[in-house]
Amino acid sequence: MKVQENINRNVLNDALNVMKSYRFRNLIDSKEDILNSGIYSEEEYYDFIFTLYDEDKLKYSLFNFLKNKEIASIKDLKEFSKEFNHDLKKILSLSYLLKYENLIEIKKNENTSELEFNIKNKDFIKVKPIYEPVKVIFDSKICSGCGICQGICPVDCIKIDNGVGIIDDEKCISCGLCYTVCPRSYLPIDILNIYISNSNKFKNQSDIGEYLEAYSAKTKVDEISKICQDGGIASSILHYLFDTQQIDGAIGAGMSETIWKPTPLLIKNKDDIKKTSGTKYANNPNLQLLNQHIDCENLAVVGTPCMMQALLKSHIYNFKTPNIEKVKFRIGIFCMESFPYESILEIVKRLSVEINDIKKMDINKGKFFIYPKNGEPKNIPIKEITSLAREDCEYCYDLTSESADISIGSIGSPAGWSTVLVRTKVGKEIFKGLVDKNYIEWKDLQDVQPGLNLLLKIAKMKRKNCTEHINKVKMEKEHIPQYY
Repeated sequence: MKVQENINRNVLNDALNVMKSYRFRNLIDSKEDILNSGIYSEEEYYDFIFTLYDEDKLKYSLFNFLKNKEIASIKDLKEFSKEFNHDLKKILSLSYLLKYENLIEIKKNENTSELEFNIKNKDFIKVKPIYEPVKVIFDSKICSGCGICQGICPVDCIKIDNGVGIIDDEKCISCGLCYTVCPRSYLPIDILNIYISNSNKFKNQSDIGEYLEAYSAKTKVDEISKICQDGGIASSILHYLFDTQQIDGAIGAGMSETIWKPTPLLIKNKDDIKKTSGTKYANNPNLQLLNQHIDCENLAVVGTPCMMQALLKSHIYNFKTPNIEKVKFRIGIFCMESFPYESILEIVKRLSVEINDIKKMDINKGKFFIYPKNGEPKNIPIKEITSLAREDCEYCYDLTSESADISIGSIGSPAGWSTVLVRTKVGKEIFKGLVDKNYIEWKDLQDVQPGLNLLLKIAKMKRKNCTEHINKVKMEKEHIPQYY
């Protein structure tokens, strides 16, 4: 009887902690505002609330478990994961969240190199400061412009345009969901990596992230080869997924009515894929579409590293919003940096080309190329236009979309081909399907020039530049990205 009584008391205490939490109370108190926004049905609202409740209750159970240990180890967390019937990856992700909430410390034992988990603050109320509107990210000019904050906002009070975020303070309910999923608030890179590798063990991090296989490939689909940027692999993947009925929709970057200014596009069929061909170098918040009514059940998302980080982070922390859970495939694009639309216009001006006369833009061999509809390509060294790039992109360490299922870019492959990094089981099945269905031709990346070494070199350079920039500004800014 005493054992049962103790278990019930612990369960009730954890449940009470959830009900007291700042974020949970806001979402409960704002039910009417949320339903009136039209993003959630009542059923979806309750489904989200109860999922969030289960997540937070598990987190507080872990917190109480750690409070009863002087020093906890991975072995202890394995016992906890077995008792609560959860994968160790999930428990590790919650422990890293507790670390960010300033409730526990995670450090490596100098003698054994094993991780140790120590209680730092016994007052769970201290978690409140992390649940704040994402406005602090906008004001600090560290926003990636991925659009996840708009995509997850339950009252539709956030707008992202041209890499700039705006919040309607009158509509905002201060639930902090936007801040929680933002890749520039806090990003547990170690946790993202173990989810990508499907392992419970932390590994030394590569400059291009975890991957299973690396290839150079190009499309065999005629209609794609005529319009693609490089090897046409991203478009080929969407063709394959539509053909095999694995998706009934995809999110990518289309062209807006303003020439060469991209806009998020819901791709409903193979014909729509043509609208997304080619690289657009102006910022585009693809993930903002996730707060709209999407009449699809299985989605693929094509996007940049920050978008892949946001999607994987949302998956890890189980944000069961109406559309995020529909995302089945993460197709990442290599990205060094993006530009405000005004900067694209300035580059075009410097090269003396009319914006309406451009058929393609490209970055290759350290230069920004513009291809007119008639005449020879023009180019300008990247070092001459670096100052025109978004300052916010200097906070990004990820060149190759490390949080994707499969990542695609031109670096490392010959002209007309794409480098492909297969990262997860899902990504491996996609690539195998492309080969089996004869959508692509391919080679091992180690068998082509310039190959993997160039990709590693540039990825390392981006990581180094990111670290140096953060170290330079961290004494000046109130908020900088928390990567750990």
